[in-house]
Amino acid sequence: APYGNSSTPCATATSDTWYLADGFTVDGSTDQLILTNPFEHTVVADLRFTTKDGSRSPARYSGLTVAPRSVRVIDLGAPGAGAQSEPLLAVSVHTSQGRLVVGRAQRFLGGGRLGGQVTLAQPALRDQWWFAGGQIGEGVTEEYVIYNPTDDDVQVDVVLVGIPTAVTVDPIEVPERGVATFDPATVDGLGEGSYAAVFATLAEPTVVVERVTTQTVDDTVATTVIAGATSRPGDGFYPTTWRVVQAPDEPTERALVIHNADNADGTVTVYAIGSSGPVAVAGLTDIVLPAAQQVFVDLTDPLVAGRELIVETSHRVF
Repeated sequence: APYGNSSTPCATATSDTWYLADGFTVDGSTDQLILTNPFEHTVVADLRFTTKDGSRSPARYSGLTVAPRSVRVIDLGAPGAGAQSEPLLAVSVHTSQGRLVVGRAQRFLGGGRLGGQVTLAQPALRDQWWFAGGQIGEGVTEEYVIYNPTDDDVQVDVVLVGIPTAVTVDPIEVPERGVATFDPATVDGLGEGSYAAVFATLAEPTVVVERVTTQTVDDTVATTVIAGATSRPGDGFYPTTWRVVQAPDEPTERALVIHNADNADGTVTVYAIGSSGPVAVAGLTDIVLPAAQQVFVDLTDPLVAGRELIVETSHRVF
């Protein structure tokens, strides 16, 4: 595709609530909500969005209907849609009848962003969001977008980890139904290189956090947007096993970024799924995983190209 290819995990269930922290319609960039109704009954939904000027629920987005077994697209950046030229555009979708799956398709055309991006919305608010593989350096800009769709102000604590000495950032105040941003490049003492980050509230689950990364490589600019990782629903534990649906199609250095969330050394092994099941990848077994640090794993073996992978560790990781 001329604006690059983007992949996102699918949803494991429908929901009556969905949230998206990042939205962007500057310089004609498009921000489309994808409302999917897989059921045999009509779904009725209300949409609220928050910009730098505050939160609003336009009448045109109240009582939206999504026909049975159909998809409805809402282009928030279209003329007359009510959200043109917005550098911040967080969205909540609530259904009054039925349940949906909600995604987002973005096409960046300026304002410091370029490329195409598809993302699944988040069906629930959380009190912690973890990110691995953050980057500080030339040719990279990163911004975290924090969305609080609740009726109360929220204070968010940020800790940058995966570096020799963890850095605690001043708490970020996010007003009710508001959105705030955080730029790690403004943090004193954080040098160039890779880092991990955790965003946490002392309140009940109240926020959604997404990271926007724009990188220039060989004069090509590409923007990606991802939500943070969360603990497992149900038991609240952090996983020790992760799956990668498809490895890169070509040999790629530093293809996997693994952050050890525990304060003890561990190991990690990467398995590739073949016709006979999972097989440990040569050279990627029992990789040392230092306490509270990150490791980068090269996927240069042609045998893993395009394969499903299982990342199995002795400790909790992201």
